[in-house]
Amino acid sequence: MDNKSLLIRGGTVVSDSCASQIDLYVQSGRILAQGSPGSFDREHFTEVYDASGMFILPGLIDPHVHFDSPFMGSKTLHDFQTGSIAAAYGGITTVISFSTQGKGESIIENIENTNRIAEKQSLIDWGIHGIVLDAKEDTLSEIENLINSGYPTYKCFTTYRHSDRMVEDVDILSLLKVTARNNAMLMVHCENDAILEHNLKKVLSESNFESNLWINHAKSRPASAENVAIARIIDLMKEEVAPVYIVHTSTRESMGIIQDAINIGLPIHCETCTHYLVLTEDQLIGENGYQFICSPPLRKKEDNDALWLAVTNGPLEVVSSDDAGVPTVDRIKLGEGRFDKVPNGMPGIEPRFAVLYSQGVVKGRINLPRLVALTSTNPAKLFGLFPQKGHLGVGADADIVIFDPNSEGRISASTHHMNTDFSPFEGMNTTGNIRSVLCRGEFIIREGELIGTPGYGKLIRRRIDRTWLKRN
Repeated sequence: MDNKSLLIRGGTVVSDSCASQIDLYVQSGRILAQGSPGSFDREHFTEVYDASGMFILPGLIDPHVHFDSPFMGSKTLHDFQTGSIAAAYGGITTVISFSTQGKGESIIENIENTNRIAEKQSLIDWGIHGIVLDAKEDTLSEIENLINSGYPTYKCFTTYRHSDRMVEDVDILSLLKVTARNNAMLMVHCENDAILEHNLKKVLSESNFESNLWINHAKSRPASAENVAIARIIDLMKEEVAPVYIVHTSTRESMGIIQDAINIGLPIHCETCTHYLVLTEDQLIGENGYQFICSPPLRKKEDNDALWLAVTNGPLEVVSSDDAGVPTVDRIKLGEGRFDKVPNGMPGIEPRFAVLYSQGVVKGRINLPRLVALTSTNPAKLFGLFPQKGHLGVGADADIVIFDPNSEGRISASTHHMNTDFSPFEGMNTTGNIRSVLCRGEFIIREGELIGTPGYGKLIRRRIDRTWLKRN
């Protein structure tokens, strides 16, 4: 890193608690100093960026993406190059993707193979979560080394028995025990497999196998499956108390279940995703409803409303994208006209900020500091990136988003930068525009133009500070 210096002046710097008129002094990839407007001598800097009228935000973090991930016979459409480009256009300067352990394989070896790909492709910084499919003794004995190597978070599933991904209760207890012994956090995809299988058979029977009715996907994966699975994880946490992060919560009832667990002192955390806040199962009714198949499925309007309240007041702490789109051709070919065979997942990494700002801040559901908390500061603290990332204080990485709130736009697959011909938010009107994005002091996006290069991003080895995992 060279010693060139940058002054970002005239803008409003937004943290997770306030917004203030502050000038930023950037050097060697970090925030060297903050100052009141006009307090720095402009002649001292290699470059001065006039951000008058702009909001200056810490680089966003998306802790839940699936780059280069195989699933249901397909592979997600974003690799680390195309995914990091789309992320940068959405103001994201750090992603945490997943690396799936094969049965009997080493988690760490799998992760390091993923890193070798990412280090050649990524324009922004990245981290990795392990996915645990086999919680047997060899895996459990590897987890301490996994954590010490900078990968303190790993995920398991309570469903997908049919594809050999489901982890049984007894193994989840073992995972909780080893998580409790170490500075780690277990992430859990919560849907009860028995309820899903029961309802799948029921829906297929009642529809007389008219499986092209895409709404049947939602009917076959009811809210009860998610609620029961979350409650079950909480029961297991009472036996082995360890930090747990529930991914992609989507139901109204789950918010109460999780809040009750917090109230009795359990270290449980949770996120939702952009699509669960603004889309409903009605999207599955249309001819292209197969494009909206994800798991858990899109829910009802009352679930949207409850999640917005939880985003504002808790227990939700993070809004991720769960970017996991698959090629349209694979959805059609592998789906064979049946809802239960369509590869699950939607793209969403680029529009996350635009949707949250336009549907959240502009509509008065959340304020801008809360948006920064949900998309930057909270994930940085929960996933072991803070204080390096997640804020613009002195010493932090100069991951910076320069946002113009005074423009209008519309989301469309024809204009976005994701590697797909489909947008779940097609036609949604938006307010504001991300002008420039810096990662560790270097422009990745400058005045709307991509100037970052593959290979600039670097692996961030993380270490969790339990201080940030305590629930008040």
